Amino acid sequence: MADRHGDQGAKLTDFVRSGGPLRGQALHRLAVSCAAAMAKLHARGNAGLRLGQDSVALGTRGQVLIGWQTTPTRSRYEDAVAEDVRDWADLMVFAATGSVRGDVAVLPPALRLAVEQCRRPDPAARPKAVHVLRVLLGHSVAEAMASVDGLLRRAG
Repeated sequence: MADRHGDQGAKLTDFVRSGGPLRGQALHRLAVSCAAAMAKLHARGNAGLRLGQDSVALGTRGQVLIGWQTTPTRSRYEDAVAEDVRDWADLMVFAATGSVRGDVAVLPPALRLAVEQCRRPDPAARPKAVHVLRVLLGHSVAEAMASVDGLLRRAG
């Protein structure tokens, strides 16, 4: 998913405008693949990705992040990570409704929970991308955070 090349397909903006919002498995796959790509990029130290409707393409082999870039003007890495998850949440709302200001009530429960957490006003209260991914894969928020924190402690 986190690729700048290859089969890029249609930008998400164009796809949603011409075919309508994503639903069901298509929306879930988009949410998981974008969260996984973001988590992978964050693990490599890349943040400030400026994710948006035009930075995701839906191709024949799945979704691809296109045109992402790190933004060195951000003051702190943690701030950039928090902005990235906020951008991801807005991206998911757009994919499901056609507007970043759309009604989150249309989202499936796990995705709605993740989006609401990622849109918290306090950036420090937003989850990390890896926690978002675990919630999307069926773990509770507490389980997701405890599991990741435990892995990090064992690795350190």
